[in-house]
Amino acid sequence: MAEPTVLVLGATGALGGHVLEALIARGIDPATVTAAGRNPERLQELGRSGFATARVDLSDRDQTVDVVAGHRRIVLISGGDSHRLEQHTGVIDAAAKAGVEHVYYTSGLRADDVRFAIGADHQATEEALIASGVTYTILRNGWYIENYLQAMAGPRHTGVLAAAVGDAVIAAVSRKDLADALASVVTTGGHEKVTYNLSGDTDFTYADIAQAMSVVLEREVTYTPVTPGELNSMLVGSGMDEATAGFLVGLDEAIAGGLFARTGDDLVRLIGRPTATLVEGLTGR
Repeated sequence: MAEPTVLVLGATGALGGHVLEALIARGIDPATVTAAGRNPERLQELGRSGFATARVDLSDRDQTVDVVAGHRRIVLISGGDSHRLEQHTGVIDAAAKAGVEHVYYTSGLRADDVRFAIGADHQATEEALIASGVTYTILRNGWYIENYLQAMAGPRHTGVLAAAVGDAVIAAVSRKDLADALASVVTTGGHEKVTYNLSGDTDFTYADIAQAMSVVLEREVTYTPVTPGELNSMLVGSGMDEATAGFLVGLDEAIAGGLFARTGDDLVRLIGRPTATLVEGLTGR
């Protein structure tokens, strides 16, 4: 049986699952891939599909060192924990000590733009990766279309999409497209010490997003712009805690500032096709 050479950290998450599918679609033998994550049920499913698997909590430095050892290439899908920077640097340290050939990191769009504090962890991870001496590829992922699935809950009943983004645009992109781009980079050469900015090929307005929701929900949805203060009051009034509401308001303010607007054609060039439409992303097509 082939020995695993590619380690995918975050394989049990939504993006990680698409990455594994994309690698297989590009001819990678699943036996040469270690799918690592924290969800034991999902790891069992992946094991039955032929992948090597490893349960790992990246907060545990010893576990991280053990799972990294023996792999030539590492895909580090950025985490969502509050202390994810420590987890990311732990992986990078382990990779450097193990002599890993290549680390692929999924960062965030415009991570190095000081106007957007939301990208601070990504920027710090990028800096640590570059300083480590390990060969790297950084893929700065744009805003997921799928993030709007949860946002459809309100419009489903009210017909109103409220957001504090003004008339901003956002080049939202599907996880499948981002996963295909990552798989393309992992399976081809010429990506050493390169940073890719992966946005969709179309800048959508929130009116466009409301129209896509109308198609998916089969009812009219309209976009209503609100102020950050109004949005915060709406969220807290619905039962959301202050911290989460503040985070979501901050996201809208970053979108209003252009954080996730289109950055170029890196994604289209890597996947070799147009990126998904809003309706395709919201329906999983």
